[in-house]
Amino acid sequence: MIDPEAMLFIYEIANELPNPLPEPPKSLIGVWNEENFSYVFFLEPEDSYMTRLCSSLDLTVSSRHDMKYCDWQEGLPQGGLDICGIRLAPVHDHVYDPSAIMLDPSVVFGDGNHPTTRTCVEFMVEIINKGRVNSAIDLGSGSGILSLIAGKLGLEKVVAVDRNLLAVQSTRKNVSLNGMDQIIKTYEGEARIFMEGQYDLVLANLPFSVLRDLVVLKDTAKNKIWIVSGINQEQSLILKTLFIEQGFVITRERANSPWVTFVAAKKNVWSELFDETYI
Repeated sequence: MIDPEAMLFIYEIANELPNPLPEPPKSLIGVWNEENFSYVFFLEPEDSYMTRLCSSLDLTVSSRHDMKYCDWQEGLPQGGLDICGIRLAPVHDHVYDPSAIMLDPSVVFGDGNHPTTRTCVEFMVEIINKGRVNSAIDLGSGSGILSLIAGKLGLEKVVAVDRNLLAVQSTRKNVSLNGMDQIIKTYEGEARIFMEGQYDLVLANLPFSVLRDLVVLKDTAKNKIWIVSGINQEQSLILKTLFIEQGFVITRERANSPWVTFVAAKKNVWSELFDETYI
């Protein structure tokens, strides 16, 4: 786990770099590729390495950002964080708790502090505790936090997916830390590639553009319940309309401005779980 006071040296490149990088220095944390940009994270300045690398690829470093890890990632407090009765503990917590989820978010999304994570967990607990949900897919797993909580809540099968290798590595590390390798399987790739499966629960805390493209796929309707987050009010209205067109009903919604989280479910599935009627 990265020391909160440690310095991060983040190089921004206006193109996607190969990942993993060739012959990286020991200070490398990882590479985040996103929409034709790359962000390379180090624990020490690596100007010479990045200059050589970019020169070999006919690219240039756009900028370098130097900051403390605690300014990049809020991180878990000493003693951990509680969400709906589930304790998330930092890897180097001095108070060992076998019931807690050990978490090292590294530099990727998912340390438990963001409101979209919390609202997703709140809905997960409500749904999974009904006892008829056995499988889930976590689209955009980040640190693996939602997958880990799904496993802790008793799911038999969880698939964690992320398009970024750095996130995949983070998820796998956290899965292993918690001894959930037999429950949670982690894959690198675009979310849409994994939509051919059929799951009781889909966890989708993702950017609007990705969610919009997923909802219109014919395989979306194979899945019973979706928890959708990472969007604002206007975006949620568009997505809810698309879900309804796919035969879902909107059963739960919670706003934590500017973020909105909602649940879309197949009508018969939800009625069996909660004895609620939807027209």
